[in-house]
Amino acid sequence: MPDYLKLPTTTNGLIRVVIETPRGAAAKIAYDPTTKAFGYVRPLPVGMTYPYDWGFIPSTLGDDGDPLDGLVIHQAASVPGIVIKCDLLGALRVKQKDPGGEALRNDRYVFCPHKEDAPDEPVATDHVPDKLRREIEQFFLSSVLGTGKTVKFKGWQNADEARRAIKKGMKAFAAHK
Repeated sequence: MPDYLKLPTTTNGLIRVVIETPRGAAAKIAYDPTTKAFGYVRPLPVGMTYPYDWGFIPSTLGDDGDPLDGLVIHQAASVPGIVIKCDLLGALRVKQKDPGGEALRNDRYVFCPHKEDAPDEPVATDHVPDKLRREIEQFFLSSVLGTGKTVKFKGWQNADEARRAIKKGMKAFAAHK
């Protein structure tokens, strides 16, 4: 199995997202680089499921020491380990505090599969519509219930601003190797 963390971030201007938790899953699944396998992390609060595919952007590093997070908006559910070439829509800026830890930025980047690779109509070509923004915010607020984590939203970035932040994450990954 490949080391998903080290896959190239981009291909032909598109950003790769490695799916960890597929749409409809009631538990968080994460890639473990030590075993190179996907494993169960925790259940979501009762009645919740992931609204869209969730994963990470390879060859990036965020302030929390993990790869940057990605939410892929489309109508299908994939499986852990699928790599989707995506168009970037924007990012939800998030300040997250883990139990007993310091508050760190842990933004959520939002994508849709590239139109040539997926039959779905894109959500939008360059942004996340307001109604979808509110739904995404509500999901992330609810998904941390019972974990001791807190999240505060710091606004949304458009695709250009989010792309600059991803490039910063790519540089951090390269410097960390």
